[in-house]
Amino acid sequence: MEFSKLNQSRHKVTQFDGRKVTVDEVKAILAEAILAPSAHNIQPWHFVIVDSTEMRLALSTAMHGKNAVQNEAAGATLVVFSDTDLPERVRDMVEIGADFLPVDHQADLLKKLPGMFEKFTAEQLAEYLALNIGLVSQNIVLAANNTGLKTNIILGFDKAKAKAVLAIEDRFQPELIITMGYSEDKGTASYRLPVDDITDIL
Repeated sequence: MEFSKLNQSRHKVTQFDGRKVTVDEVKAILAEAILAPSAHNIQPWHFVIVDSTEMRLALSTAMHGKNAVQNEAAGATLVVFSDTDLPERVRDMVEIGADFLPVDHQADLLKKLPGMFEKFTAEQLAEYLALNIGLVSQNIVLAANNTGLKTNIILGFDKAKAKAVLAIEDRFQPELIITMGYSEDKGTASYRLPVDDITDIL
């Protein structure tokens, strides 16, 4: 799909018809989404596809109001996590990418990045992760839209409770939830500030 048409057709949809989106379909969307840029190419994200009915209902206990209803009717629910242990993420990159990354590049990553990340303040870490999670999440909703699925990004949930329910490794922090599925609702365009009002030319 032409990008402009794809981008303009993506709108928030919160009511789904219940038809299931398979794990393989969600993984295919993620395979496209993770081509998003990331600072230092560290890709500090992790995903949980909440596939079972039991886990979906458990996750609903961490969600506020209508978000729980939306979660249970969606074709798939995806929880996007950030990786708060960036030095370990670097080591993962080198280990997993050993057959792809040149040896000198592996050594360079291990020499420079862990020490830099270890000096991050809590605020710097939060800002760094928020930037990267935003980039990949935008790609997820666009990639899903390209397959004909509707999506919504949910921030209204109890992160600590969601983390406890999903029981993912402690270094991963839930940041947002993306519901996706089929719907007759095409969504509606929301107001956007005009480019001329938000742009300076110097």
